[in-house]
Amino acid sequence: MISALLVDDDAGNRTYLRGLLTAHPEVEVVGEAGDIDQAARNIRDRGPDLLFLDVEMPGGSGFDLLQRLGSWPFEVIFCTGFQRYAIQAIRFSALDYLLKPVQPDELAEALRRYRSKHPDGDRATLQRQFLENIRQRDEQHLKLTLTTGDRTYFVAPAELSHCTADDNYTQLHTVDGRRFVSARTLKDYEDMLAPLGFLRVHRSALVNKAHVTHLDDGHVVLGSGARVEMSRRKREEVMRALGC
Repeated sequence: MISALLVDDDAGNRTYLRGLLTAHPEVEVVGEAGDIDQAARNIRDRGPDLLFLDVEMPGGSGFDLLQRLGSWPFEVIFCTGFQRYAIQAIRFSALDYLLKPVQPDELAEALRRYRSKHPDGDRATLQRQFLENIRQRDEQHLKLTLTTGDRTYFVAPAELSHCTADDNYTQLHTVDGRRFVSARTLKDYEDMLAPLGFLRVHRSALVNKAHVTHLDDGHVVLGSGARVEMSRRKREEVMRALGC
């Protein structure tokens, strides 16, 4: 059984989410809170496995709650209206979120991801990096949480030269030659990185414009020497974006 706590200042949202969760009998809602003070008390008293946490609330945000806690022994699924910076900070930190109004299929997928997670001995480090991300006021200073084997790395977007699709995975290449493999799709990374100067040059490739040196024979050439294939239909768009 998964014990869950619902934190949202809107009672209607809490009632709606509680109703959706009735389709998941493995989840037991052990409490609700309308503000972060009440949430902190419920966390202390009930020790939930999972927190459904609103981001923007009067009197203190969901981020404020987690900053107050410093570390937490449960998983968090953020529930938020679209607010780009908040979602960027959550995504960069490899945490889960649901957009309001929460859809039943998206809730089911989030719960599936929760069940598939394994206990992470490095959880405290991941949480510290998340708190560092939400303290930033410039997206350029956010760091991606990337895992290779049993090690976790925090990589600034400026350190990435390009990203390539590998079936449903993405390979992320850094300017110093490191390579990370992520279970997220290239489209996920395009959504995250396009506002930070990354450009789709092929259905299977994304490049950091800051590291492009020139175009050569249907390829984008990077400062590292890597040659990334450019599709014909993308050529005009790429040349325009690069000021060629």
